[in-house]
Amino acid sequence: MRAVIFGASGLLGRSVLHTFAGTSVTGTGFSRSSNGLVRVDATSAGDIERLLDRDRPGVVVNCVGERRPVAWASTPDQARGRNVVTARLIAEGARRYGARLLHISSDYVFDGQAAPYRPNDRPKPLNVYGRWKLLAEQAVLAACPDAVILRLPMLYGPVQFAAETNLTDIARQVSLGAQMELDDVCVRYPTHADEAAEVCRRLAEALLHGQCTASVIHWSASQGFTKYRLALMIARRFGLSDEHIRAGKADATRGDRPLDCRLVCQGLPAAFDSVRRRPFRTEFPSVVEPWLPFPRPVAS
Repeated sequence: MRAVIFGASGLLGRSVLHTFAGTSVTGTGFSRSSNGLVRVDATSAGDIERLLDRDRPGVVVNCVGERRPVAWASTPDQARGRNVVTARLIAEGARRYGARLLHISSDYVFDGQAAPYRPNDRPKPLNVYGRWKLLAEQAVLAACPDAVILRLPMLYGPVQFAAETNLTDIARQVSLGAQMELDDVCVRYPTHADEAAEVCRRLAEALLHGQCTASVIHWSASQGFTKYRLALMIARRFGLSDEHIRAGKADATRGDRPLDCRLVCQGLPAAFDSVRRRPFRTEFPSVVEPWLPFPRPVAS
């Protein structure tokens, strides 16, 4: 299998690139284009076409995206470009060079009022990020009709900086001991990036062998937690005080955060039955421990 992973410097992209090891794979990055990644500006049709023309992949995986709320507010045009423009350009390139395309999307295309959500349920995003992800899905399927959209929830895994995921950012805040109030209404379904990456690998193989006919697929962990519950789990797991952590409704009262976007995973190829599920309670300690100021050994 010959593959190109766009956005291989991000959390999911790094895991996908690792999962594709052993194949002829190229990973791209832009601001973080080190460790063997090819520097590609995914908002440039020329950059995309030059790479695809050189590598002629059978599969393209698009992990490019801007999920940080601070970027939505401070640089909205740039953030929109990374979520919508890149999706369209990569899809156009994949179709032009005859590659099958797997595009990564988000559960934020739903408003969280009618969970659980099936792949064919009507999207209704609440915030600008969700709208961008929906626009990206539409652009992808218009430019490359045989593409597959993979919607994923909140991801966690080994990070390069604490703010790279909500989980490690919460862990850092918990460990500092300052008073904090976290939402205890909106439910997230943290899914390990390595698990999602294995799904990407299985989907790529299924696409190449004509074993996947769906245009939209969901994958998600089954356990849901609020930010407040995540913080309590972290504090208690590492013997930290939780007296400074208060339950609140900040995300819910904003009106632009879905209450519950639980995804229904159905209609998947049989090979997905053997994807290794990573229970959150057993996986999160090793992920957050490096970001605590006084690391403690993770108990077995």
